[in-house]
Amino acid sequence: MSTRRFYALVSCQVVALDRLQTRGRSLALYERYGALLTEHQQAILDLYLRSDWSLAEIAQHEGTSRAAVHDIVKRSTRSLQEYERRLGLLMETQRRKRAIEALEKDLVGLRRRMARLSV
Repeated sequence: MSTRRFYALVSCQVVALDRLQTRGRSLALYERYGALLTEHQQAILDLYLRSDWSLAEIAQHEGTSRAAVHDIVKRSTRSLQEYERRLGLLMETQRRKRAIEALEKDLVGLRRRMARLSV
């Protein structure tokens, strides 16, 4: 495999991974703040994020243009990001999860030390 072809393959995979991570974050934001959106925005984002419909499929289903659906998705996603920026609930959940994992790790270490002392 040539070096150029290898880098093209890696570049393609990085883009796909980046999109996947962005989609995952958008879904997490939607699950946390989706109730703050209008019913129409919720319906569109639900089809786009949870059901993995394309913009064209949503547009056909809603009887509108792909550009209109794209605009709703973009504006709604921006709103979700703004809610997170202001409220920080997702970030706080992640911080708590990391703290719990650290405490669990410390607990395992303490149990090992107690087991060695009791032998």
